[in-house]
Amino acid sequence: MGIAGWRWLRRSRRVSRRRLRSGALPEAAQFPRRGGSRMQGARQGVGPGFQRRYIVRITGSPLTPAQLMTRLADDLNAASPVEVAVFDKTAGGSRRPAVGDEYVVHMPGPWNCPVRVVEQTPVSFRFATLRGHMEAGEIEFRVAEGRDGGLVFMIESWARSGDRLAELLYSKVGIAKEMQLHMWSHFCMRVAELSGGSMAGKIEVQTERKEAAEPGRRRRPGARAVEAVFARGFALAAKRLRNRPLHPKGLVVDAALRLHGTSQRWGVPLLDDQTELAGKARLSRAVGLPPALPDILGLALRWTQPDNGDTAELLLATTGRGILGRRLLRPMRRWSPAFYGSLLAYRVGDRRVLLGAVARETPRAAADLRALAHALHEGPLLFDLVVATEYGQWERFGELRLTGPPLSDEREPMRFNPALHPISELHPAGLFQQVRGATYATVQRTAPPGRHSVRPRDRVPAGRMRRRYDELHRLPLNFDPRRHDMNKSEKGWHVDDYRQQLPPEPPGPPVPGGSWEVARRLVGDYEYADPAIIRRICRSGPPEPGREMLLEGRFYGLRFHLGVRVGDIVDTTIERNGRRVRVWGWNYQTLEGHLERGQMNQEVRKWLDTGEVEFHIHVFSQGASTAHPVVRLGFLLFGRYMQLKFYKRACRRMKTLTASALTAPNRAPPRG
Repeated sequence: MGIAGWRWLRRSRRVSRRRLRSGALPEAAQFPRRGGSRMQGARQGVGPGFQRRYIVRITGSPLTPAQLMTRLADDLNAASPVEVAVFDKTAGGSRRPAVGDEYVVHMPGPWNCPVRVVEQTPVSFRFATLRGHMEAGEIEFRVAEGRDGGLVFMIESWARSGDRLAELLYSKVGIAKEMQLHMWSHFCMRVAELSGGSMAGKIEVQTERKEAAEPGRRRRPGARAVEAVFARGFALAAKRLRNRPLHPKGLVVDAALRLHGTSQRWGVPLLDDQTELAGKARLSRAVGLPPALPDILGLALRWTQPDNGDTAELLLATTGRGILGRRLLRPMRRWSPAFYGSLLAYRVGDRRVLLGAVARETPRAAADLRALAHALHEGPLLFDLVVATEYGQWERFGELRLTGPPLSDEREPMRFNPALHPISELHPAGLFQQVRGATYATVQRTAPPGRHSVRPRDRVPAGRMRRRYDELHRLPLNFDPRRHDMNKSEKGWHVDDYRQQLPPEPPGPPVPGGSWEVARRLVGDYEYADPAIIRRICRSGPPEPGREMLLEGRFYGLRFHLGVRVGDIVDTTIERNGRRVRVWGWNYQTLEGHLERGQMNQEVRKWLDTGEVEFHIHVFSQGASTAHPVVRLGFLLFGRYMQLKFYKRACRRMKTLTASALTAPNRAPPRG
């Protein structure tokens, strides 16, 4: 092992690691089934599955692919690093691998790794693992001609860990993974030497990881215990403080992310794409200490991902930049210059990475909200977006631009939960990442929606309804939004689109206190819903991505409790047929147990050229399957009728409420 470690330190710089491609690995159930005794396929393995490729390109070799494979097959130990792996043939006649032959690969540690040849061609052979191997799966060795001449030798494996100890050493501690990486990269180097040619460039190691699909798998007791401690502690603090326990006050600004990628490809759109994204950012002080004292500063980002249309969130806080410092929070006296890190790691393939944002020197802003607001009025705050492996150097992948006007969210808190709104292909890694989502959800249900905006109907009622509401965060959606285009009709699905004209305004931006602003408040409060059909029982505040609502459906004395989750918030100006339209709205999606499946969008729009104001409902839905025969029959007979009745009444009610609010006697006249 000492020899292997020394060789690895010398050669590791000659190995290039990257992701294979997103979603490349098949599910365990799709691995080929092999006959024969003692087979240990991926279905018998534990933990995540890995697909790995080790590739070396060879130039100047006089051999053909078949000749090189023959030379390798004559003696596998000629290429293997014998200090960590020795091939010993235990069954079969000839020296070369043939289908049915068996080998034992002797390795240091508690494993001798038996394999069987299951496929063989002139330019390739494949091993499948047998019972007792530290892995469960298959590995293939093959040679091909390169596109530009020369040869390409590749080792490709599809496997999971053979038992819990192997999983610990491989995917948790990483010792077995590095040993395997050394073994097969050494093998590739030796094959290049055996070919009589030379290596062209570095050895490439491509990895794709996929979590095992294990139905009914329970969370580990350690994770549940840590989650309970954090969730109950922060929830108690939220109740005592009547506010969020951390980052209680902040400023919300517009954010523009300009992405340009890095020198390597990660297989993550955020890190690879060249594009511009618009979003929102919240800057805050974690503890809320007096401005003269240093505090941990927070930078929370939210944007819409162009690849799937989902909301993504990223939380950063002031940390150090070094190997140790990036894991530690750092109180600061200024917003810029400063370094903001993710603190907790994300998994990309089989590597862990951290994200960060480097606030530039100019403008310098003291770490209090008033100074921050003044700096944003003077000009934008600029950040360099960076990424690094746990022990690697930071590399820039984009720019973040924050612009005013800064708005306080004390009345309507802007809340974040990255567990509910993950970044595509960037998977949370580690115990604290696992418990963060549940902790945030618990605190957000416990804390009031805003210091000055708590109304009796927004409080979660006691007793049975509260318990129902508290359980909503555990429920999944009862459909997959990513599988549907919600603007197009599909077999078995309804697409409903209703528009209601509201009192107009003068052309230009929305008038303060005018029709658009009144309608926006009504839409945000779900006031347009006719309580005779649908009544909101409780929610934890104004619409925010990931928040749940508990609704009560009513039908001739019957009551149905329906859970929904807020999907996206729309707050922008768009162009439709060459006309600019100011839009605000939100949507919700149905949870398990709802009588329907689908998504409902509700928006208020203003055409800036004419001043027309409009309420818009767009629904993509179908009836959900339910085990209760009476409910199933009732929805079949009356469900569609009640849906259309709800939409029509919502439009009429919205027009009436908006007009009433605009003509209220104590209402100040709008400025126009």
